[in-house]
Amino acid sequence: MYMLSDLPIWLVVILCGVLGQFFKLAVYSITKRHLDLALIAQGSGLPSLQASVLSCLLVLVGIRSGWNSGLAAFALVFAVIFIHDTVKLGVASSRQRKVVYHLVASLPDAGHLHQRVAGYLDPRVHRKSHVGAGVVFGGLFALAFGIAPG
Repeated sequence: MYMLSDLPIWLVVILCGVLGQFFKLAVYSITKRHLDLALIAQGSGLPSLQASVLSCLLVLVGIRSGWNSGLAAFALVFAVIFIHDTVKLGVASSRQRKVVYHLVASLPDAGHLHQRVAGYLDPRVHRKSHVGAGVVFGGLFALAFGIAPG
């Protein structure tokens, strides 16, 4: 019988990201009471796509290759850098995005392009709780589906 734990690490990590995005779609659709398929392509939100993928990668590499391996060290450094940038530096980028969003939104209507630019600058960002939920989700996914039984 072929199990999910027999899959390569990269494929389990991709499955974690896909399942996390569908979980996000379900959570936001239930709370907002309408289906918003654009959430599948959005990295921010509950759970954070990047945090869940990187924590899943870290746990899988640590368990399968050993926590003392160079791969585990690389995955740890990569995950820590991302989480630091998201949590600490995301505040400054959030402020800048909000100012630019309000500037673009307050300009006289320039047609379809105006709405598209304002949509790209929508000030939704990663929150600390979303990143934390992503880390927990990715780690639990790796433990549940990435380890061979026995």
